[in-house]
Amino acid sequence: EVSMQVPADYVNPATGTCQNVQDVLTPVQLSRWKKAQASDTPVEVVTLDEAQAREKNPEQQRTATWRFKADNVRDFAWGASRKFVWDAMSQPIEGKPVMCMSYYPKEAYALYSRYSTKVVAHTLRVYSKHTIPYPYPVAISVEASSGMEYPMIAFNYGRTEPDGTYSSRTKHGMISVVIHEVGHNFFPMIVNSDERQWTWMDEGLNTFVQFLAEQEFDNNYPSVRGPAHKIIDYMSMPPNQLEPIMTNSENLVQFGSNAYAKPATALNILRET
Repeated sequence: EVSMQVPADYVNPATGTCQNVQDVLTPVQLSRWKKAQASDTPVEVVTLDEAQAREKNPEQQRTATWRFKADNVRDFAWGASRKFVWDAMSQPIEGKPVMCMSYYPKEAYALYSRYSTKVVAHTLRVYSKHTIPYPYPVAISVEASSGMEYPMIAFNYGRTEPDGTYSSRTKHGMISVVIHEVGHNFFPMIVNSDERQWTWMDEGLNTFVQFLAEQEFDNNYPSVRGPAHKIIDYMSMPPNQLEPIMTNSENLVQFGSNAYAKPATALNILRET
């Protein structure tokens, strides 16, 4: 259970379920939140216009306290900004509603408003089908400078050009990192494996199911890892430069190839052959 006091115009995503939404949102935002809880498409709880207005005229005096509660988590993370647009939708997993949400500034709006929350929901559906049902009530994607995972909340990159356009590479990179970081809720957050000791149980298993999720999102998706031909160059290296998958994380030389790509490819071969 966590309470955070922030400027009153901040939006404050975090691990867990917000216990006092009615205290931190305006009446119209609260009505949007209630609509999002029954919606199968994203609803903007805090709109782009509201976020831009807050950015131009920041709150200098008042504060608000956001209260969160989470069960069965191994870590906690949060973000806070007056620049955040917040959208949300409901995704049922085995009959239980999960609130899929995204938080992002205007610099990422054209990408995140179109894809982020839908990709969060897609990730939960695919991972729950292939592994175990998602047990948490919330799954969050926050736009940030890179990708990193925590229980129920992940930080992902993907900003547009100043005019709101973006390349196919940026789009697919953003979708992939959302799938990957949200997917980490399953490995290692839920199964609670030791990622520092055996990275393949964390990154390798996750990269494998990420590949399945990408291909179910679009069967022409340009997945970077998963297909066997993607690691031919790595596997063709001299034997003394290759390491077993069961190598301790801190001793790996080719970290990405060995801990992410090789186990994902091996599992994909086992699945398809």
